Amino acid sequence: MKVWRRQFISLSMAAVSVASVGLISRARKASAQGAAVGRMSRVAGEVSIQRGASTLSGAVDAPVEVTDRIRTGADSRAEITFSDNSVMTVGPDSEVAIASFAPAAEESNAVLDLLSGIVRVTVNAATDWGRFEVRTATAVASVRGTDYLVELTEKGSAVFVAEGRVAVSSRVGAGSVVIREGQGVDVSAEYTPPVVKTWGAKRRDAALARVTFP
Repeated sequence: MKVWRRQFISLSMAAVSVASVGLISRARKASAQGAAVGRMSRVAGEVSIQRGASTLSGAVDAPVEVTDRIRTGADSRAEITFSDNSVMTVGPDSEVAIASFAPAAEESNAVLDLLSGIVRVTVNAATDWGRFEVRTATAVASVRGTDYLVELTEKGSAVFVAEGRVAVSSRVGAGSVVIREGQGVDVSAEYTPPVVKTWGAKRRDAALARVTFP
């Protein structure tokens, strides 16, 4: 796969709905408390893991658990390989929370909350996911067996798909769209229906560069 064949999704952190709270609760019960759901597989620059009241070093091979927040500094990157071999790359000046990750649960699900910055996620197509979501304050992106990048901006969320398909829904009910390879969408906090567009090479490559290790 060429390096640019990655998908992009930009998202902002949002309040969890009652249904999502129940989903996360079931996922946590399905796994032993404190059990690792992944590990840091690559690190560049300043990376930390916020676990409760503790701030831990985000060194290579450090375990990642549900409720952890991964933070990166300027010009820093972190790659997390999850237990099912799905991969998330966190770009510079970013923060992402692992709300849920339970590929073996009865209701298999993963929920990642992007709080700031940019992430790229490669979902393992071999895992039988019931739900795999990347969430922000303005959008929810649902995927299965695909590759995407997520960037959070002051204006809202941006989503680009390099391979496969991603369903993106507005958090304020302005509509939902399905994005295919080469297409992207911007989702604002306003009641504005999302419009699917083809991203040019300049925008695509600039976003990809932020989640590529030097």
